Amino acid sequence: MSADNLRRVLSLGAATGVLTASAYMAVPVWAAGNDSATGATSPAASAVASPGTETPAPALAAGISAAGLADAVQRDLGVTPEQFDAAGELGVRADAAAAKLRAVPGYTGIRVEDSRIIVSGFGAELQAAVHALAAGAPGLPLELEAQAAPEPAASGSLAPGSELAANTEQLFQAYVRDVGITGLQAVVSIGSTFVIRTGGVNTPESADTAAPSITGSVATETGTGKMSASEFVSRYANVELAPGAPLKPEADVRGGVGYAADSGRICSTGYSAFTPAGLPAVLTAGHCGEDGVSTTADLLFQGERAGLLGKFEFSQFGGPGNTPVLQPNNGVDPGNVGTDLSVISALRADLDPLPAATTWGDPAAAEPDVKIVGPAAPVIGMDVCRSGWRTGWSCGTISEVGIYLIEGTNYAEDKKDLRAIRGFVSLDVQSAGGDSGGPWISGNFAVGIHSAGESGGAQNFALAATLQDALEVLPGYQLEVFLNKPVLTSPAPGEAVQAGQAISGQVPAEPASAAGTAVLITLPGHETFDVPVDNAGHWSFNAPWPAGPLTFQAETMNGSSRSGAASLTADVAPAPLAAPTIAAPAGQPLTELTTLSGTGAPGATVTVSGDVAGSGTVGLDGQWTASVAGTAAFGNVTANAVLSSPGTATSPAATATVQVTPPRPVIESIHDGQHVRQDNLPQTISGSGTEGAEVTVSIDGKPLSSPTSGGPAGSRSAVPALVPLELVAGGTWQVPFPDGLAPGAHTVSVIQALDGLSSATATASFVLDPAPASAGGPPAVVVNPPVKTSPADLANTGGNGDRRNTGSLAYTGPSALIPAAGAAATAIVVGAGLMALVRRRRRQTPG
Repeated sequence: MSADNLRRVLSLGAATGVLTASAYMAVPVWAAGNDSATGATSPAASAVASPGTETPAPALAAGISAAGLADAVQRDLGVTPEQFDAAGELGVRADAAAAKLRAVPGYTGIRVEDSRIIVSGFGAELQAAVHALAAGAPGLPLELEAQAAPEPAASGSLAPGSELAANTEQLFQAYVRDVGITGLQAVVSIGSTFVIRTGGVNTPESADTAAPSITGSVATETGTGKMSASEFVSRYANVELAPGAPLKPEADVRGGVGYAADSGRICSTGYSAFTPAGLPAVLTAGHCGEDGVSTTADLLFQGERAGLLGKFEFSQFGGPGNTPVLQPNNGVDPGNVGTDLSVISALRADLDPLPAATTWGDPAAAEPDVKIVGPAAPVIGMDVCRSGWRTGWSCGTISEVGIYLIEGTNYAEDKKDLRAIRGFVSLDVQSAGGDSGGPWISGNFAVGIHSAGESGGAQNFALAATLQDALEVLPGYQLEVFLNKPVLTSPAPGEAVQAGQAISGQVPAEPASAAGTAVLITLPGHETFDVPVDNAGHWSFNAPWPAGPLTFQAETMNGSSRSGAASLTADVAPAPLAAPTIAAPAGQPLTELTTLSGTGAPGATVTVSGDVAGSGTVGLDGQWTASVAGTAAFGNVTANAVLSSPGTATSPAATATVQVTPPRPVIESIHDGQHVRQDNLPQTISGSGTEGAEVTVSIDGKPLSSPTSGGPAGSRSAVPALVPLELVAGGTWQVPFPDGLAPGAHTVSVIQALDGLSSATATASFVLDPAPASAGGPPAVVVNPPVKTSPADLANTGGNGDRRNTGSLAYTGPSALIPAAGAAATAIVVGAGLMALVRRRRRQTPG
């Protein structure tokens, strides 16, 4: 079957989860079957299409209305589409009000009625809360329907009719515990009171004991617990007992157009969604998954499978793991309440679900006209419409909200297989087999997933699983929502905005965009960024430099939902550039300076100079980072930054000083664990460091500028070693090796300092071994290792470069001290000059 033909067939309408084919054409997925009540078969089932053939689109299923949603809301509700949308908004506001009032003493319920939000309850505290809520939201049509407070019991025990049910959850748990599940259909709220409905789901074939109900009709009591249903209800002042009609899942139909599970179930799709990985998926009814038996779902065309829709990733009908109310091995929580929800994912590659519901109107329409903008909780009195393949659109109002029991998959064999779901019922909405899984909407809001219905009995009504409750069992999943594309509002056509001023726009509010929506901005040459959208749909960002026409992409997003990109153009006028800021890097002082950052005019070029150099571009978020890694700088580093842009004068400069500690120096002449003999000491301790830094060398924690103690016989002469701090010149440093060290382990430690900032300490450990003693003779002569010396030195050492006197002690008379003193003075002068030269050169080096 061709893509165009498939589009024509499927565009007749799915429940929702509208799919687009490879060319983004509107292709809804929908289900078909025969009506379990009438036995009528869809005309679509009378013909079979072979793949690749061109077959005319089939007629709608028997009984389905060809009317669109506009006709349905007029027919069933007597309102216009605009009024229906407004009713959806009112329901959302009513639920928000209920969330703020539920904890207030005296609150019993909320409903919408005649475009008003009615709060029921009693007491001055509730009255004050309603008044405060209405005053804080001008235009909120909130009213209080006062009720009489129940009379307290005279004694310590509770008098009949004196208890108040707080919510359906607690009431359901208490009923299952005290009465049982036999005959129980639902525990619901109808706004101001609660109703327990019995006799509608699993009534035994034997006659039931009839008893007058509180509502005046007849309710069937078939409980097997501690008390009867009427006894249980008599305890409460706000609970009624009423009879119920059977509810059955509506996916037990065969044949037709829609999606068919490999287990044989045929249902309608519900809503498009995203998995936690952001992949597309379709939500539908849980019982369509047959407790995990269903693994794949196929599109159907005229009763035959027409290609894969996707795979069942998850299904829950009832409690977790498809468990019944009385789940096995659970005596703590007998009321096992869940939902009716399946997820079909791993969709066929050419199918893309859209956040919209079919109108069941013109099959040739380019796209469905009911946009889903977010989920909403059901509220008593809320206008709703349900869509499904079998009966199309049917509309009404929500009659009650609560917990409902439905026959489970194994009910035929086990009458205890009753599944409890959180849902709501409309006594006006009609449905039939094949509608299960379809959406219930109020305006543009998703409210529920169709689960069950009753027709042909005492009354006609339909039941849906509450969507918000269903989504709670799917952590990380998101309902796909419709998002309008952004539009530009400022500057207006023909006008310009100055660089640095706001470019603004709006996301159209019809249909309204969901909370948490943002606009993703993409400009050529820049990283994308997003800006928030406020409650009125407004968004903005500052126009970047340079001036001129600015074309950018803007896309509305909410979670994984996207609107598609809009291409927008604004004229940007020149504007003066203000000085940037330089942010001091974290972790002061630094051990290395590789980047500088700050803020400035978006789109401008930043240039860094001074002791370091670099450049960069200010991002659209006003942040810039410039690499200065190629410029080695230590101490108090000064940096200047200016902004520039074509056609605009360069900005004033910003200046900042950053403290960068010198790196750890390197000890090169001694390595850890080295052994040195007292009779063969090295002449110096040396290494490398940062040019211009001052080095302090210590042994065992004592700087070598301090006098050393005397040593054993045979060591060097123990004289004070007044060694000054050594200036690193040319990247190297050295100090004489000290005399007088005792044998044993010693540690050399070295630090270097620049501008008063000290480096980390470099260390090296060595062991000083004693000189070997001579056997029975005079003390051994200490022989020092030869060193390279100058010609003048050779003249004073016999010309062999050896700093000894051929078996004699070194000459230390006065005549020898004179040249030594002169050499020392010369070294001091040269050293001071070198220090000044290095410092002066460093300060004059351009950044």
